[in-house]
Amino acid sequence: MRIAIDGPAGSGKSTVARLVASRLNFTYIDTGAMYRALALKAREAGVCFSDLASMTELMSHTYFSLSDSGITLDGTPVGDEIRTREVSLLSSDIARYSYVRDFLTEQQRSLSRQGNVVMEGRDIGTVVIPEAELKIFLTASVIERARRRLEQLRSSGIAADLEEILAEIENRDHNDSTRSVAPLKPAADAVTLDTTKMGIEEVVSTIVTLAEKRQKVHLAKSVGFCYGVDRAVRETIKLLKSGKKVFATGEIVHNEKVMNDLRELGLEVIEDRLLKEKHDGVAVIRAHGVDPASEEKLRHVFDEVIDLTCPIVYNVFSLAVDLEQQGNFVVVYGKKNHPEVTALSGRLDKYLIVEPGDDYNEVLKEFEGLERVAIVSQTTMSNSDFKEFAEFVKEKLRGRVTVHNTICKVTIQRESEAERLAGVVDTVIVIGGKNSSNTKKLVRIVERLGKKALHATDLSDLPQGDMGKVALISGTSTPYEQIQKILDYIDKMREVTNNGRENETAR
Repeated sequence: MRIAIDGPAGSGKSTVARLVASRLNFTYIDTGAMYRALALKAREAGVCFSDLASMTELMSHTYFSLSDSGITLDGTPVGDEIRTREVSLLSSDIARYSYVRDFLTEQQRSLSRQGNVVMEGRDIGTVVIPEAELKIFLTASVIERARRRLEQLRSSGIAADLEEILAEIENRDHNDSTRSVAPLKPAADAVTLDTTKMGIEEVVSTIVTLAEKRQKVHLAKSVGFCYGVDRAVRETIKLLKSGKKVFATGEIVHNEKVMNDLRELGLEVIEDRLLKEKHDGVAVIRAHGVDPASEEKLRHVFDEVIDLTCPIVYNVFSLAVDLEQQGNFVVVYGKKNHPEVTALSGRLDKYLIVEPGDDYNEVLKEFEGLERVAIVSQTTMSNSDFKEFAEFVKEKLRGRVTVHNTICKVTIQRESEAERLAGVVDTVIVIGGKNSSNTKKLVRIVERLGKKALHATDLSDLPQGDMGKVALISGTSTPYEQIQKILDYIDKMREVTNNGRENETAR
């Protein structure tokens, strides 16, 4: 479920959004923090905000994701380092550039599709996520907002004048509501709350009650595409709609529906053995990546090759290569035939792939005579299984081994969510491709805990009878639209329409 909270300066958006997210156990997305974090990253990289080419390159290797603590940048939680006055000024500067705003808007949309979120700003419900299930527009009288701002400043030990603050807010209101791009206004279906005479607790309770009425299913905190998959699919669609012929040497993502949709748009999946002569068009490297030899072949037969490898996966590739260059024998915990593992191992000279279920005592024999061993993992493996293997090796090799848990934080979070949901419902619907490694892993987790798991790709996989108390989670290669169809089906089955509005037969 996505909750969009908009409103003018001083209406209490940030405070209310944080408290609502905490009360509902949702993730609060601080859009301002994203501007601050990107500005700080660019400054530390020595990139000038006005340099379009350099900023484009920087942003192509930048990803935001969600964690239990909030926003992470490139896999690292953002902290107090972005809260300085210097970074605040930098964020105001970087926000002036349309290519930065466009990039961050897409990032915010991507994050909003990854689970239960509360996002606040000035155009969240109208521009960023107009499809949000609940939209709130907070407002208050100008004098009340000025008074709140004055109290906030004075409590921080900052001297301020009420008349000056009042003038600043009136001026900002005018600018925000009359700007040509994304002017401040409530969405047509937003619930407007005038908080002039309301306390914070009353405002928060009102929004929480509205959200709970519209939420029929226990939805995992994180669902839908992860950032890497979202980026790969979005960029491929953009290329296809531009009129270019687009080729891939395998599934861009492990989801049958997504691949069928891409094929209908014109994507051609070409076998590696056919890459012997020139092809007109663009080749895309899928989210799992490809090995260097395959990439070289692509660049030989296509005039343009676009690398859509997930940044998190690419970081694992780089880490493994660095570890080998440092004199380590690299052990890859993963599935031998998985494209990510194939792409990773193709970058190494000496390595060993260890799969779940292998005899670990036999694996140890491979390390005889080796001074330094480094363990990494395929990004979608089971976190608990990886830890079990890593601990076994560490106990035997002690100081000769280093362990690098390279499992994607999003997949780890979904494992935790699968365990949590299995503890509170009768049936967990796991939505995702039948050949998706991380989706099948979630199914196993639920079944291991003794609860019914339904691996569903579409409505035909759902039973007609009562499923009891239901929860829903998805693999990282599952589009939100696929999830929404199943949510709508469950709502209809329970005689409630989308967004909690009762139909004529609703009880």
